[in-house]
Amino acid sequence: MKTPIAVTLIIMGALLVMTPVVADYFYQQNIVALMARSGVSGVTLAGQMSEFYRFGCWLTGSGMIGIAVLGSRHRRRDEAEYQNLATRAA
Repeated sequence: MKTPIAVTLIIMGALLVMTPVVADYFYQQNIVALMARSGVSGVTLAGQMSEFYRFGCWLTGSGMIGIAVLGSRHRRRDEAEYQNLATRAA
């Protein structure tokens, strides 16, 4: 696997893994901002991220990172074999 592709997969995978954490942070910030207003006794916000979506983000991001790592290891092994064959032929 080419290095730019592997780096892109790792970065995008990490962003997908972090998505639920960032969404929770923004959700809590919205609740705090609404509760800080005077005269507000309760807040109900719709749209908190479902567990299924959280698991999907984690699984997809981890899969992307795993593919990048395994693809990079496979490429190094192939390059080493080609170099060994080239030195034997010379």
